[in-house]
Amino acid sequence: MGGTVESLFETLADTIETWAVPPSRIPGWAEPQRPWRATLDDALRVLSRDGRLARLDAFGRPLVESLVDIATGPLWSFFATPEGRNRALFELVQNLADPGRINQGLKGTCAAACVEIHLAMQDPAEYARLVAGLISASGRATLRSGEELVCDEDILLPNAGERRRSPISRIFQVACMEFAYPDLDYDNILDCHFKGDERVGTGLEMGAFERLLVAVTGKPWKTLSTQHAMMAKALAKLGIATESAPDLARDGLSILDQSTRKGEPVFATIVLPLVTNFQGDTGGEPIRHAEHKILVLSIDWEKGVVHYDDPIDPQERWFEGADVQIEDEHGRCSMPIADFERILGDLSYREELWDRSLPRPTAGGRG
Repeated sequence: MGGTVESLFETLADTIETWAVPPSRIPGWAEPQRPWRATLDDALRVLSRDGRLARLDAFGRPLVESLVDIATGPLWSFFATPEGRNRALFELVQNLADPGRINQGLKGTCAAACVEIHLAMQDPAEYARLVAGLISASGRATLRSGEELVCDEDILLPNAGERRRSPISRIFQVACMEFAYPDLDYDNILDCHFKGDERVGTGLEMGAFERLLVAVTGKPWKTLSTQHAMMAKALAKLGIATESAPDLARDGLSILDQSTRKGEPVFATIVLPLVTNFQGDTGGEPIRHAEHKILVLSIDWEKGVVHYDDPIDPQERWFEGADVQIEDEHGRCSMPIADFERILGDLSYREELWDRSLPRPTAGGRG
């Protein structure tokens, strides 16, 4: 693979070697900017050393071939210039080497961003293939489900809400927002879905998220929510036994623990009691009871915390109701298990990774 990495650089021999890394240095974090070539070189060698360049996508092609497609093939006009091609390759390789840097900016695309992070972590060759398709001249990529993901952007207009979200993530997330609601149109600038001229809201509801997640991963997922718990209580009052059904309050930690120990992050929706920053179009009024998708990475039972990736990539706490600790500039955070349980709204997990017969863990230690 070493030779392949070198061949990638040969195709870009005429580019500006001192081109600075796109703004990735965040105030308050000590990260010096580096020349583009050196940063890309380091990231490619990380992918080469751990075998990710050889990982296969849904069509059996190694990841590196998708990078070569971007480096040499016909691209969407925005990326077709040497500078655009460099930027596309740089952003994708960086996302692959460090999926935690993927973020939603200040858009309501937390669910789509979490899917992007998950895909870059768990199925990097497939992520590279989908991105290469979306930024190609055709702007299309076939998902594992057989359906198509389509680039919905005509031109990448500047927008303050993009914040630190890269052009690659913008295109991927917007395509996901379109796919999740096939009968609606998503406008990235306004950050809203439309039905004709009618504005119908932003974000992804449970059914739309499941449609996206299953299509992208090609695997079945199960969602467990507080709504399921309320339904179970209503059925119990009617004398219908529900003890065997999963319960979010009772089983959530067990599902998280078992899944993440087996290397599978879990999607979770947390219900934020009060948002003190990022108020968007609310005229400065605090947002109450907002829902936000995160990707749960692990539970540390000794320290009593849940580790997760927040696709907002916060620099400081941005909502109340949990004692959040920000661990790095790319949105890795933690909060006490008790806080997490209190604001947990739903989990999306791989059912086959959870063995309900195992003892349920408790916040004070493993049960």
